[in-house]
Amino acid sequence: MALKFWVTAPFFYTDMTQPWSEVFDDMLRIVDAAEELGFEGITINENHFQNYVTNPSALAFSAIAAARTERLRIMPGIVVLPYYHPLLIASEMAMLDQMAPGRIGMGVSRGGSRYQLDRVGVDPADARAIYEESLEIIQRAWQEDDFSYEGEHFSFPQTTIVPKPASKPHPEIWVGSQSVEGVRRVAEQGLNLYTATNHGNFEPFGDLEALLQAYNEAVAESGKPRGEVMVLRHTWVGRTEEDALEYFDDVLSEYNHYMALVQGTGSTASREGRLKARGVGTRDDSVINAGLVSPLDYQISTDDLFNRYADPVLTTPDRMIERFKGYEAMGVDHLSCLMAMGQPVDAVIENMRLMAEEVLPAFK
Repeated sequence: MALKFWVTAPFFYTDMTQPWSEVFDDMLRIVDAAEELGFEGITINENHFQNYVTNPSALAFSAIAAARTERLRIMPGIVVLPYYHPLLIASEMAMLDQMAPGRIGMGVSRGGSRYQLDRVGVDPADARAIYEESLEIIQRAWQEDDFSYEGEHFSFPQTTIVPKPASKPHPEIWVGSQSVEGVRRVAEQGLNLYTATNHGNFEPFGDLEALLQAYNEAVAESGKPRGEVMVLRHTWVGRTEEDALEYFDDVLSEYNHYMALVQGTGSTASREGRLKARGVGTRDDSVINAGLVSPLDYQISTDDLFNRYADPVLTTPDRMIERFKGYEAMGVDHLSCLMAMGQPVDAVIENMRLMAEEVLPAFK
Protein backbone atom coordinates (compact mmCIF):
# COMPACT_ATOMS: atom_id res chain seq x y z
CA MET A 1 0.00 0.00 0.00
CA ALA A 2 1.32 3.43 -0.91
CA LEU A 3 2.15 5.79 1.94
CA LYS A 4 -0.73 8.18 2.71
CA PHE A 5 -0.25 11.71 4.04
CA TRP A 6 -2.10 13.43 6.87
CA VAL A 7 -1.61 16.79 8.54
CA THR A 8 -1.91 17.73 12.20
CA ALA A 9 -3.91 20.52 13.83
CA PRO A 10 -1.69 21.23 16.86
CA PHE A 11 -3.31 24.37 18.40
CA PHE A 12 0.12 25.70 19.37
CA TYR A 13 -0.62 29.02 21.13
CA THR A 14 2.73 30.70 21.66
CA ASP A 15 1.42 34.27 21.89
CA MET A 16 -1.31 34.31 24.53
CA THR A 17 -1.95 38.02 23.92
CA GLN A 18 -3.44 36.91 20.61
CA PRO A 19 -7.17 36.02 20.79
CA TRP A 20 -7.51 32.26 20.96
CA SER A 21 -10.24 32.48 18.32
CA GLU A 22 -7.49 33.32 15.82
CA VAL A 23 -5.74 30.02 16.63
CA PHE A 24 -9.07 28.24 16.17
CA ASP A 25 -9.60 29.91 12.80
CA ASP A 26 -6.06 28.99 11.72
CA MET A 27 -6.74 25.34 12.49
CA LEU A 28 -9.95 25.47 10.43
CA ARG A 29 -7.96 26.88 7.52
CA ILE A 30 -5.59 23.90 7.80
CA VAL A 31 -8.60 21.54 7.73
CA ASP A 32 -9.93 23.23 4.60
CA ALA A 33 -6.52 23.14 2.91
CA ALA A 34 -6.07 19.45 3.71
CA GLU A 35 -9.42 18.71 2.07
CA GLU A 36 -8.64 20.85 -0.98
CA LEU A 37 -5.08 19.68 -1.53
CA GLY A 38 -5.66 15.93 -1.37
CA PHE A 39 -4.20 14.96 2.01
CA GLU A 40 -5.80 11.76 3.27
CA GLY A 41 -6.70 12.97 6.73
CA ILE A 42 -6.13 15.24 9.69
CA THR A 43 -5.29 14.46 13.30
CA ILE A 44 -6.80 16.81 15.89
CA ASN A 45 -4.61 17.39 18.94
CA GLU A 46 -6.09 17.78 22.42
CA ASN A 47 -4.66 18.94 25.72
CA HIS A 48 -5.62 20.99 28.74
CA PHE A 49 -4.53 23.82 31.03
CA GLN A 50 -1.55 25.13 29.03
CA ASN A 51 -0.58 26.85 25.77
CA TYR A 52 1.41 24.05 24.11
CA VAL A 53 -1.78 22.44 22.80
CA THR A 54 -4.80 24.61 23.52
CA ASN A 55 -7.68 22.46 22.33
CA PRO A 56 -9.74 21.11 25.25
CA SER A 57 -11.96 18.96 23.01
CA ALA A 58 -10.65 17.08 20.01
CA LEU A 59 -14.10 15.53 19.57
CA ALA A 60 -15.88 18.89 19.36
CA PHE A 61 -13.40 20.25 16.83
CA SER A 62 -13.60 17.00 14.85
CA ALA A 63 -17.36 17.47 14.56
CA ILE A 64 -16.78 20.92 13.06
CA ALA A 65 -14.15 19.49 10.70
CA ALA A 66 -16.50 16.68 9.65
CA ALA A 67 -19.30 19.13 8.89
CA ARG A 68 -17.16 21.24 6.55
CA THR A 69 -15.45 18.40 4.63
CA GLU A 70 -16.64 15.63 2.35
CA ARG A 71 -13.78 13.17 1.95
CA LEU A 72 -11.13 14.02 4.58
CA ARG A 73 -10.50 11.36 7.22
CA ILE A 74 -10.54 12.77 10.74
CA MET A 75 -8.88 11.48 13.89
CA PRO A 76 -9.52 13.20 17.23
CA GLY A 77 -6.49 12.45 19.28
CA ILE A 78 -4.75 11.77 21.18
CA VAL A 79 -7.69 11.45 23.60
CA VAL A 80 -6.25 10.62 27.01
CA LEU A 81 -8.80 8.11 28.27
CA PRO A 82 -8.15 8.50 32.04
CA TYR A 83 -9.51 12.06 31.83
CA TYR A 84 -13.03 10.84 30.94
CA HIS A 85 -15.75 8.33 31.66
CA PRO A 86 -15.52 5.76 28.84
CA LEU A 87 -19.28 5.53 28.25
CA LEU A 88 -19.39 9.25 27.46
CA ILE A 89 -16.44 8.99 25.07
CA ALA A 90 -18.09 5.99 23.40
CA SER A 91 -21.34 7.93 22.98
CA GLU A 92 -19.73 11.10 21.63
CA MET A 93 -17.56 9.13 19.21
CA ALA A 94 -20.61 7.23 17.98
CA MET A 95 -22.35 10.51 17.23
CA LEU A 96 -19.27 11.77 15.41
CA ASP A 97 -19.12 8.57 13.36
CA GLN A 98 -22.77 9.03 12.41
CA MET A 99 -21.87 12.48 11.06
CA ALA A 100 -19.13 11.16 8.76
CA PRO A 101 -19.36 7.36 8.42
CA GLY A 102 -16.12 5.74 7.36
CA ARG A 103 -14.10 8.93 7.85
CA ILE A 104 -13.68 8.87 11.63
CA GLY A 105 -11.05 7.21 13.78
CA MET A 106 -10.03 7.81 17.38
CA GLY A 107 -6.55 8.16 18.79
CA VAL A 108 -6.21 7.10 22.44
CA SER A 109 -3.52 6.85 25.09
CA ARG A 110 -2.98 6.61 28.83
CA GLY A 111 -1.35 10.06 28.98
CA GLY A 112 2.34 10.92 29.05
CA SER A 113 2.29 13.93 31.38
CA ARG A 114 1.14 13.99 34.99
CA TYR A 115 0.33 17.72 35.02
CA GLN A 116 -3.20 17.18 33.68
CA LEU A 117 -3.78 13.96 35.64
CA ASP A 118 -2.99 15.77 38.87
CA ARG A 119 -5.65 18.36 38.06
CA VAL A 120 -8.48 16.00 37.15
CA GLY A 121 -7.95 13.89 40.26
CA VAL A 122 -6.34 10.84 38.68
CA ASP A 123 -3.40 9.20 40.42
CA PRO A 124 -0.76 8.91 37.67
CA ALA A 125 0.10 5.44 38.99
CA ASP A 126 -3.44 4.34 38.09
CA ALA A 127 -3.48 5.79 34.57
CA ARG A 128 -2.49 2.57 32.80
CA ALA A 129 -5.15 0.46 34.52
CA ILE A 130 -7.84 3.12 33.94
CA TYR A 131 -6.84 3.31 30.28
CA GLU A 132 -7.10 -0.46 29.81
CA GLU A 133 -10.57 -0.62 31.39
CA SER A 134 -11.72 2.40 29.39
CA LEU A 135 -10.57 0.94 26.07
CA GLU A 136 -12.40 -2.32 26.77
CA ILE A 137 -15.60 -0.50 27.75
CA ILE A 138 -15.56 1.76 24.69
CA GLN A 139 -15.20 -1.14 22.28
CA ARG A 140 -17.94 -3.13 24.01
CA ALA A 141 -20.27 -0.13 24.20
CA TRP A 142 -19.95 0.36 20.45
CA GLN A 143 -21.01 -3.22 19.73
CA GLU A 144 -23.14 -4.56 22.61
CA ASP A 145 -26.57 -3.77 24.02
CA ASP A 146 -27.40 -3.80 27.72
CA PHE A 147 -23.94 -4.70 28.94
CA SER A 148 -22.83 -4.15 32.50
CA TYR A 149 -19.34 -3.79 33.89
CA GLU A 150 -17.59 -4.42 37.19
CA GLY A 151 -13.97 -3.32 37.25
CA GLU A 152 -11.44 -1.78 39.56
CA HIS A 153 -12.08 1.75 38.30
CA PHE A 154 -15.47 1.62 36.54
CA SER A 155 -18.71 -0.16 37.31
CA PHE A 156 -22.21 0.38 35.95
CA PRO A 157 -25.46 -1.55 35.42
CA GLN A 158 -26.86 -2.62 32.05
CA THR A 159 -26.25 0.15 29.56
CA THR A 160 -26.76 0.74 25.84
CA ILE A 161 -25.36 3.78 24.10
CA VAL A 162 -27.64 5.45 21.57
CA PRO A 163 -26.81 5.97 18.79
CA LYS A 164 -24.34 3.24 17.97
CA PRO A 165 -21.58 4.05 15.46
CA ALA A 166 -22.46 3.86 11.78
CA SER A 167 -19.13 2.14 10.99
CA LYS A 168 -19.02 -1.60 11.56
CA PRO A 169 -17.79 -3.10 13.74
CA HIS A 170 -16.76 0.31 15.08
CA PRO A 171 -14.63 3.37 14.19
CA GLU A 172 -10.92 2.79 13.77
CA ILE A 173 -8.87 2.89 16.96
CA TRP A 174 -5.34 4.30 16.84
CA VAL A 175 -3.28 3.81 19.98
CA GLY A 176 -0.63 6.41 20.68
CA SER A 177 2.47 4.59 21.87
CA GLN A 178 6.16 5.47 21.83
CA SER A 179 7.85 2.62 23.69
CA VAL A 180 8.80 -0.94 22.77
CA GLU A 181 6.59 -2.26 25.57
CA GLY A 182 3.70 -0.10 24.39
CA VAL A 183 3.85 -0.94 20.68
CA ARG A 184 4.00 -4.64 21.49
CA ARG A 185 0.81 -4.29 23.51
CA VAL A 186 -0.89 -2.46 20.63
CA ALA A 187 0.10 -5.26 18.25
CA GLU A 188 -1.16 -7.95 20.62
CA GLN A 189 -4.55 -6.18 20.75
CA GLY A 190 -4.76 -6.05 16.94
CA LEU A 191 -5.08 -2.26 16.95
CA ASN A 192 -3.58 0.48 14.80
CA LEU A 193 -0.42 2.21 15.98
CA TYR A 194 0.13 5.97 16.06
CA THR A 195 3.70 6.70 17.05
CA ALA A 196 6.24 9.50 17.28
CA THR A 197 9.60 10.08 18.84
CA ASN A 198 9.33 9.49 22.59
CA HIS A 199 10.96 12.72 23.69
CA GLY A 200 9.91 15.43 21.28
CA ASN A 201 11.66 16.26 18.05
CA PHE A 202 15.26 15.68 16.89
CA GLU A 203 15.05 11.90 16.78
CA PRO A 204 18.21 9.90 16.07
CA PHE A 205 18.13 7.37 13.24
CA GLY A 206 17.25 3.85 14.31
CA ASP A 207 14.61 4.55 16.97
CA LEU A 208 11.65 4.23 14.61
CA GLU A 209 13.13 1.11 13.04
CA ALA A 210 13.42 -0.48 16.49
CA LEU A 211 9.81 0.36 17.34
CA LEU A 212 8.49 -1.05 14.07
CA GLN A 213 10.55 -4.21 14.53
CA ALA A 214 9.03 -4.69 18.00
CA TYR A 215 5.52 -4.07 16.63
CA ASN A 216 5.94 -6.51 13.73
CA GLU A 217 7.44 -9.20 15.94
CA ALA A 218 4.53 -8.90 18.37
CA VAL A 219 2.05 -9.11 15.48
CA ALA A 220 3.67 -12.34 14.28
CA GLU A 221 3.62 -13.80 17.79
CA SER A 222 -0.01 -12.83 18.40
CA GLY A 223 -1.39 -14.37 15.22
CA LYS A 224 -3.71 -11.39 14.80
CA PRO A 225 -3.89 -9.30 11.63
CA ARG A 226 -1.41 -6.43 11.52
CA GLY A 227 -2.94 -3.07 12.23
CA GLU A 228 -1.95 0.02 10.29
CA VAL A 229 0.90 2.28 11.37
CA MET A 230 0.90 6.06 11.39
CA VAL A 231 4.05 8.03 12.20
CA LEU A 232 4.20 11.70 13.22
CA ARG A 233 6.92 13.80 11.63
CA HIS A 234 7.74 17.50 11.84
CA THR A 235 8.01 18.60 8.22
CA TRP A 236 8.78 21.64 6.12
CA VAL A 237 9.55 21.46 2.42
CA GLY A 238 11.55 24.13 0.60
CA ARG A 239 12.60 24.77 -2.97
CA THR A 240 16.14 24.86 -1.59
CA GLU A 241 17.71 23.58 1.62
CA GLU A 242 17.93 27.17 2.82
CA ASP A 243 14.21 27.69 2.20
CA ALA A 244 13.41 24.55 4.17
CA LEU A 245 15.16 26.00 7.24
CA GLU A 246 13.43 29.39 7.09
CA TYR A 247 11.31 28.65 10.17
CA PHE A 248 13.80 26.52 12.09
CA ASP A 249 13.46 28.77 15.15
CA ASP A 250 9.77 27.82 15.35
CA VAL A 251 10.63 24.11 15.09
CA LEU A 252 13.12 24.51 17.95
CA SER A 253 10.63 26.50 20.04
CA GLU A 254 7.98 23.79 19.68
CA TYR A 255 10.54 21.20 20.78
CA ASN A 256 11.53 23.22 23.86
CA HIS A 257 7.89 23.60 24.90
CA TYR A 258 7.28 19.86 24.58
CA MET A 259 10.43 18.92 26.45
CA ALA A 260 9.46 21.22 29.32
CA LEU A 261 6.26 19.22 29.75
CA VAL A 262 7.89 15.76 29.71
CA GLN A 263 11.14 16.50 31.56
CA GLY A 264 11.80 14.06 34.35
CA THR A 265 9.72 11.27 32.78
CA GLY A 266 12.59 9.30 31.24
CA SER A 267 16.09 9.33 29.82
CA THR A 268 16.94 10.54 26.32
CA ALA A 269 20.64 9.64 26.51
CA SER A 270 20.33 6.14 25.02
CA ARG A 271 18.04 4.29 22.63
CA GLU A 272 16.99 2.00 25.46
CA GLY A 273 15.96 5.04 27.50
CA ARG A 274 14.14 6.71 24.62
CA LEU A 275 12.22 3.55 23.77
CA LYS A 276 11.25 2.76 27.35
CA ALA A 277 7.78 3.68 28.58
CA ARG A 278 7.94 7.08 30.22
CA GLY A 279 7.36 7.20 33.94
CA VAL A 280 4.92 9.52 35.67
CA GLY A 281 7.73 11.76 36.89
CA THR A 282 7.59 13.89 40.00
CA ARG A 283 5.02 16.62 40.45
CA ASP A 284 6.38 19.99 39.30
CA ASP A 285 3.85 22.81 39.11
CA SER A 286 6.47 25.40 38.19
CA VAL A 287 6.62 24.42 34.50
CA ILE A 288 3.30 26.17 33.76
CA ASN A 289 2.30 29.59 35.08
CA ALA A 290 -1.05 31.20 34.20
CA GLY A 291 -1.36 28.60 31.45
CA LEU A 292 1.98 29.54 29.90
CA VAL A 293 4.60 26.80 29.52
CA SER A 294 8.12 27.82 30.46
CA PRO A 295 10.08 26.27 27.57
CA LEU A 296 13.51 24.77 27.99
CA ASP A 297 16.45 26.25 26.12
CA TYR A 298 18.00 23.49 24.04
CA GLN A 299 20.13 24.87 21.21
CA ILE A 300 20.52 22.68 18.14
CA SER A 301 22.61 23.41 15.06
CA THR A 302 21.09 23.27 11.60
CA ASP A 303 24.35 21.95 10.11
CA ASP A 304 23.63 18.80 8.05
CA LEU A 305 20.29 18.47 9.83
CA PHE A 306 18.81 16.06 7.28
CA ASN A 307 21.59 13.51 7.81
CA ARG A 308 21.80 13.95 11.59
CA TYR A 309 18.18 13.41 12.54
CA ALA A 310 15.31 11.20 11.37
CA ASP A 311 12.93 13.90 12.57
CA PRO A 312 12.44 16.79 11.78
CA VAL A 313 12.33 16.44 7.99
CA LEU A 314 13.11 19.95 6.76
CA THR A 315 14.40 19.64 3.22
CA THR A 316 13.75 19.80 -0.51
CA PRO A 317 11.06 17.73 -2.27
CA ASP A 318 13.45 15.15 -3.72
CA ARG A 319 15.13 14.43 -0.39
CA MET A 320 11.78 14.37 1.40
CA ILE A 321 10.53 11.80 -1.10
CA GLU A 322 13.69 9.76 -0.53
CA ARG A 323 13.17 9.78 3.25
CA PHE A 324 9.49 8.92 3.04
CA LYS A 325 10.05 6.14 0.49
CA GLY A 326 12.23 4.60 3.18
CA TYR A 327 9.32 4.76 5.63
CA GLU A 328 7.05 3.18 3.05
CA ALA A 329 9.50 0.31 2.63
CA MET A 330 9.64 -0.12 6.43
CA GLY A 331 5.88 -0.69 6.58
CA VAL A 332 4.63 2.75 7.58
CA ASP A 333 1.12 3.20 6.17
CA HIS A 334 0.35 6.83 7.03
CA LEU A 335 2.48 9.88 7.77
CA SER A 336 1.07 12.67 9.96
CA CYS A 337 2.87 15.89 9.11
CA LEU A 338 3.19 18.50 11.86
CA MET A 339 3.84 21.78 10.05
CA ALA A 340 2.20 24.44 12.23
CA MET A 341 4.83 25.08 14.87
CA GLY A 342 4.43 28.83 15.22
CA GLN A 343 4.80 29.89 11.58
CA PRO A 344 2.21 32.24 10.04
CA VAL A 345 -0.75 30.15 8.90
CA ASP A 346 -0.44 31.52 5.36
CA ALA A 347 3.06 30.04 5.23
CA VAL A 348 1.81 26.72 6.61
CA ILE A 349 -0.88 26.44 3.95
CA GLU A 350 1.54 27.41 1.20
CA ASN A 351 3.89 24.68 2.46
CA MET A 352 1.02 22.19 2.38
CA ARG A 353 0.39 23.25 -1.22
CA LEU A 354 4.05 22.79 -2.18
CA MET A 355 4.09 19.38 -0.53
CA ALA A 356 0.89 18.39 -2.36
CA GLU A 357 2.40 19.43 -5.68
CA GLU A 358 5.95 18.15 -5.29
CA VAL A 359 5.89 15.25 -2.78
CA LEU A 360 2.49 13.56 -2.65
CA PRO A 361 2.42 12.59 -6.38
CA ALA A 362 5.41 10.30 -5.81
CA PHE A 363 3.18 8.16 -3.58
CA LYS A 364 0.12 7.77 -5.75
